[in-house]
This record gives sequence, C-alpha cells and structure tokens, in this order.
Amino acid sequence: MTAKNQKNVKVNWYTVGVDGWLALAFLSLLAVGAVMVASSSIAVAENTIHDSFYYFKRHLLFIVMGGMLGLMVMNISSEWMNRLSRPALILGIVALVLVLIPGIGVEVNGARRWINLGISRFQVVEAIKLALIMSLASYIVKHQKSIQYSMWGVLKPLIIVVVIATLLLFQPDFGSAALLMIITLVMVYIAGARYRDLSVISLLASSGMLVIAWAEPYRVKRLVNFVDPWQDPYNAGFQLVQALIAIGRGEITGVGIGSSVQKLFYLPEAHTDFIFAVYAEEMGFLGVLLLIALFIVLIYRIFKIARNAFDNGNEFAGFMCTGIAVWMALQAFLSMGVNLGMLPTKGLTLPFISSGGSAIMVNIVALSVVFRVSYENRKMHYRSIKKEVVA
Repeated sequence: MTAKNQKNVKVNWYTVGVDGWLALAFLSLLAVGAVMVASSSIAVAENTIHDSFYYFKRHLLFIVMGGMLGLMVMNISSEWMNRLSRPALILGIVALVLVLIPGIGVEVNGARRWINLGISRFQVVEAIKLALIMSLASYIVKHQKSIQYSMWGVLKPLIIVVVIATLLLFQPDFGSAALLMIITLVMVYIAGARYRDLSVISLLASSGMLVIAWAEPYRVKRLVNFVDPWQDPYNAGFQLVQALIAIGRGEITGVGIGSSVQKLFYLPEAHTDFIFAVYAEEMGFLGVLLLIALFIVLIYRIFKIARNAFDNGNEFAGFMCTGIAVWMALQAFLSMGVNLGMLPTKGLTLPFISSGGSAIMVNIVALSVVFRVSYENRKMHYRSIKKEVVA
C-alpha cells in the first residue's frame, strides 16, 4: 500500500452509523416510559399540584436534558472515560457524604437521598452506579491478574463498595447498596476471579446484608409481608397487595392505556417504583412480554458491543459495557420482581420507564457510553475494510 493510501480515512457518526437494534430498543423503552408516566401520574398530579400532566412534562424535560448530556458523552473517547473514571468515583463518594449534611441533603419520606441544586434535586446514587462501573472496569484492566490469582485482588474493589454501601445505608437505601454489591461481584467474576474467592466473599457479603436487613424493624416487616402480603393488606402489605391486584386486572390484553383503576390513589408510587404494575394492568400479559423483550434486546446488544470491544483489544470499554448491561438487567429484574411479589420492596425504579429525573438522565448517559463504544467498534471495523479495499 502506498503512503498516500495509508492516510487515515475520515470516519464520523454518519459514516459508520449506530447499532440499529440497540437504538430501536432504547427509543422504544423511552417512548413506553413517557406514555406510562403520563398515564400513571395523572391522578396524583391533579390532586397534589392541580396539573394533570405535571410529572409527564417533567419527565420529558429530563429526557431532553439527559439527551443533551448523552450527546456530550458520545463525543468522549473510551480512553478519556478510563482516565476520568477514578475522579468521577471520588466526586460521587464526596457527594454521598454531602447528602447526609442537613441543608445540602434533602429528606423525603424519612430518606435523605437527594442534593438540592436549587432548580431541582439530584439523587446521587444514580450517578454513583455509572461511576462505580467505570472505575471497576479501569481497575479490572490494570489488575486482572491479581483478581484471577489472589483474594486480595478481589477484596480491594469490594472495600470501596462497602464504603459506598455504608453511606447509602445512612440515607437509608438498602436496595441500591445491595445492587452495587451484586454488580461488583458479577464484574469480578467475569474478570476471572476464582470460585473459592467469590464463594467466601459472597457468603460474607450476603450474611452482612442479612444482618443489616434484620437490624431495622421496617426491613423485617418488608421481608415478612413479602412472603404473605395478604396477612396485613391494609397496612404493611398494602402496597404489594394493590400492585398484585393491578397486575391481575390486566389479564391477557390489559384494560387499555389510561384505564387503570389502581393508579387512582390505591397504588402508592404508581408513577415511580410501581409503574410496572400499572403497565401490566393497562397492557396485560402480552404487553409485559413485549416490555421484557425490549429489555432483552437492549441488554443482549450491550453485551454484543462489549464482546466486540474485547475482540478489538479495548478491554476497558468491554468491561464498562458489561457492567452497564449487568446493571440494567439486574435493576429491571429487581424492579419487576418487586412489583410481581417475587422480591421484597426495595424502592428501585424500572430503567427508562419510571418517573424520576436523576434516574432517567443517568440511564440515558449510560446508554450514550454504550453508543460511544459501539461507534469506536464500528469505526475500527470500517477502517480495516477501507484499508483492505484501497490496498
């Protein structure tokens, strides 16, 4: 090949395109979420704020803001994401400390999880999820041999997670603490940690979480009522009973969009934690299958992009996308599981569907990271083909 032919070929987003299936699943979930937020929040918005579409308009605003942030992220290379991963995690931990300070942190329903930014509130734990995954990916790339051959290599990232989990438990946010612990264990497992190391650490972690759960009476109530919510259907089991009634009413085809009865002051948090129950009531079993299929396509494509990144030698991007896929899969499963009565109530939102500014913005940014890695994969593949043609 001549020197002239060896010049870099100009490649941009228009040239290589985007992952079509990932984009379709992503945009479909955003559309479903917007419709369901509008449907599930009408009653509570009208009653409390006297604006039926307040939460819907707010949700759309945060989607736009998340999209703007996402466009910025899509112009940051994975190499720079690697460099920024540790500062991002440190900043996130500092923010978790600030949340606990009166005047800075905002308390809602007995939980102090938000920072007051003046024009809005931001739930720090949502950003911590992405920052932790990026930092873990960076650590794994640098210390993969240590993870594979020593207990200490596995313990080091878990120490950081324990610090984060402790700060979350002070809020309190047991669900997010457990989620971050599981994500970390799955990522070090994928990195090649020995089964004996993972078994010991998983046993210790699960035992610790169980002790913490039983230490608080309200968590014990959740565990007891999760087993049989009908023993106290008007008090501790009320939320789950109403969710199950909503899901049961949906039957095969649902009652129709906007026709849910349970959202009319029967089901608490209908537009946030329990939006899946309203969706199941209005869309039925077939609608639930469609929603699960969209999540499966989304998660499968993220894993596929991670695999391609590994094949191209970009291990940081591969582990980062793997962590994002695990996060989305776990949180979707946990959220749906809570609504279906399979798991105790944890207060986790359904990604891309539930109302919540911080969550939807960070979800969009996380997918923007995946789109960036997909672009880098396609860019490398396009250049290799172009060079072969020129040669």
